[in-house]
Amino acid sequence: MSYVLHRCITSAAVSLAPSEVERVTTNVLVVDDEEIICTLFAAMLSQFGSYHVVTTTDGRQVMDILRREPFHVVLLDMSMPAISGLDLLRQITQAFEEVSVIIVTGHGSIETAVESMQAGAADFVAKPVPAAVLHLRIQQALEHARTRRLASTDGLTELYNHRTLQERLAQEIARADRYSRPLSVLMIDVDCFKVYNDTYGHPQGDIVLQELARLLKEMSRSSDTVARYGGEEFALILPETDRVSAQKFAERLRQQVEGHVFPGEKRLPGGTLTISIGVATHVPAGSKEALLQAADAALYAAKSEGRNRVCVAASAPDGDQPSELPTPPRAPASPS
Repeated sequence: MSYVLHRCITSAAVSLAPSEVERVTTNVLVVDDEEIICTLFAAMLSQFGSYHVVTTTDGRQVMDILRREPFHVVLLDMSMPAISGLDLLRQITQAFEEVSVIIVTGHGSIETAVESMQAGAADFVAKPVPAAVLHLRIQQALEHARTRRLASTDGLTELYNHRTLQERLAQEIARADRYSRPLSVLMIDVDCFKVYNDTYGHPQGDIVLQELARLLKEMSRSSDTVARYGGEEFALILPETDRVSAQKFAERLRQQVEGHVFPGEKRLPGGTLTISIGVATHVPAGSKEALLQAADAALYAAKSEGRNRVCVAASAPDGDQPSELPTPPRAPASPS
């Protein structure tokens, strides 16, 4: 059997330094070509409680397993028969950056350890490894991931923050240029949000931003980057998305938000909370700044032309005026 589930959740409290990461169930995927090692690691972790362990001896199954179930940590052997541990490590870290990968191998060297860490491994552990050490290394990896997550996310909405958006966009532009792939950006602004805050107060406004962030995340793909740009503005990076597809997706977002019931929206102009969206698509050799400026200009056009609509920037950042995707007529303009 190459894919085994070990439920190692007990009521025992973890005796090492208590922290937030140790009070919740930690999902661990063990990947090793030896079934006995998989079973051993599952048994070792069962001593500490709060571990949910899945094991596989087939490296080809790993990506599908990670897509089916969320994991916090992967314990990965470097010596796999069907796919090299290093190749699998790169696939995991590129597709699931929130997952901490710990290399656990009996055939390690300093060179292998360095190469693994450069490829994105959170840690490198040599076999044999005592249970207490394995547990401690997992907890350290979780704590490091939590610190990294806090530094990269917005505290209110739990979306990526402005700094992370800038970093991600630079990476996606480099990838789009290297492989000649399409890339688009959406800039989103909540219409009449000042009116909402003035009417209900900032705490209630924060609840609206949190709910909107949830909607944006739910409608986006795992490959998309959803970020809070600042205030009531949000931004989405859409890899593998051309101008037409980005425009259609933006319109679906606009419709979804318009149809969603937000508390107190009846007192807003038009009686509904809505968003305006600017769309821009990356052009070869174009800069990050030019792409964001184009999306921002398209957003400004959407706001100035009546709100609750999608406007698309011209193909080139310095081209014609943004084009508007027709939307139902709305109430006259009011404070943003």
